[in-house]
Amino acid sequence: MIQHVVMDMDGVLYRGDHPLPGAVDALNTLRGRGGRVAFLTNNASRHREELAARLSRLGFACATDDVWGSAYITALYLSRHAPEARVFLVGTEGMRREMQEAGVEVVPTHEGATHVVAGLDMTITYEKLSHAHYAICSGATFIATNLDATFPDGPTTTTPGGGALVAALTTSTGATPLVIGKPQPTGLSLIAAAWGVSAGDMAVVGDRLDTDIAAANTFGCLSVLVLTGVSTRAEAERAGAKEKPGEVLESLAGLPAVLEDQGKSISRSGFIT
Repeated sequence: MIQHVVMDMDGVLYRGDHPLPGAVDALNTLRGRGGRVAFLTNNASRHREELAARLSRLGFACATDDVWGSAYITALYLSRHAPEARVFLVGTEGMRREMQEAGVEVVPTHEGATHVVAGLDMTITYEKLSHAHYAICSGATFIATNLDATFPDGPTTTTPGGGALVAALTTSTGATPLVIGKPQPTGLSLIAAAWGVSAGDMAVVGDRLDTDIAAANTFGCLSVLVLTGVSTRAEAERAGAKEKPGEVLESLAGLPAVLEDQGKSISRSGFIT
């Protein structure tokens, strides 16, 4: 049985403030069998403590260290690969806190910025976009926490995601960002290292073919699509190899049974760190 599971959050565990049917029981079943679960989300708007608190409030008990948000992963990336970076943020206070806790310097304007990190920012202003634009045009490295155009904010609705703001800066500057969140498997790499396991020991569960499933397939995990979020069964059937899920489930409720299958064939491939 696969004992190490990485789950997306929005569209897998809940939509908006509503836990999805069977999700709490499925998570409890996995943990009751000795499984280890991490929550990997492209949401960069909140600090991990906030994300963990929300999960717990909805019935998915977890610790802060169980949560890997794209703001946190981006902060880790910068602290390891650009420790002298001076970063201008298009993002929230939660993202700023993740940067500061990782030892990454955040600057208030474009002046002297060596990097621009862009993600979801619910208080975006034209002035903030302008500072990011100036910095990128002056040579600052452009980093996107993720490229999600939308995310689910209710049972049947979506709202603009961080990728919408990244797209604005890409349009105005002509620059292509380095992407840290899914579909890049950087977060999966960090989780596997923290757990001391290989890709073949892990399953990744998500609701998006172009992010969750693509990241899992690139890393070499078992990829599981649940149909409670964005992508549909018809889209999964049409998907190319990069985005083709290993399993398709109506909801998270079916996951424990899938992971009992010891004969699962899991492809392995390289990954980005």
